[in-house]
Amino acid sequence: WALVLEPGWVQAGIWEIEGEKARIIAVSPPAAWETASELIPSVDTALSAAIQNLPEEVKEPSKTVFAVPPSWVEKGQIKEDFLVKIKDICKDLSLDPKGFVVLPEAVAHLIKSEEGAPLNAIVVGAGKDFLEIAGFNLGNLAGTTAVARSVSVFDDVCEGLSRFAGAEALPSRIVIYDGREGELEE
Repeated sequence: WALVLEPGWVQAGIWEIEGEKARIIAVSPPAAWETASELIPSVDTALSAAIQNLPEEVKEPSKTVFAVPPSWVEKGQIKEDFLVKIKDICKDLSLDPKGFVVLPEAVAHLIKSEEGAPLNAIVVGAGKDFLEIAGFNLGNLAGTTAVARSVSVFDDVCEGLSRFAGAEALPSRIVIYDGREGELEE
């Protein structure tokens, strides 16, 4: 399992390693959640939707990798409040946790594997209430910041980039991701 947890959204995927590459087998649509009590039912909904897209010859996975936003991580570890949520998900839904990735770093790794070069870009996670902005220089994370959403995503990104003041020249490429593909163009 791959379980993407974002503030307000959760999405599940099933993947396997084929040779030296990961291959996505099935993906669920995003499931919304607002409160802690809604998180586990939303995760269950996402897992069930992913299983429905699973080919018959593939068995249900037993191991889970979690993808989390940068705001959930501090000093390379998931913050205690969020770790408790993940433990509750694993306990209630019988998932076997194997690790986690931070979403912008996963995006940077994906782009490097697709393009063959380390990422030089600003990666923007477009959440419901916040934009999470991460800067990458030659594939290395240069810094992260979160900006509260306003009516203008452009102004929000500008505000976030201004927080990287004093850094070297910012990359000209911006990569935007979110769990609601239909809203991404908007």
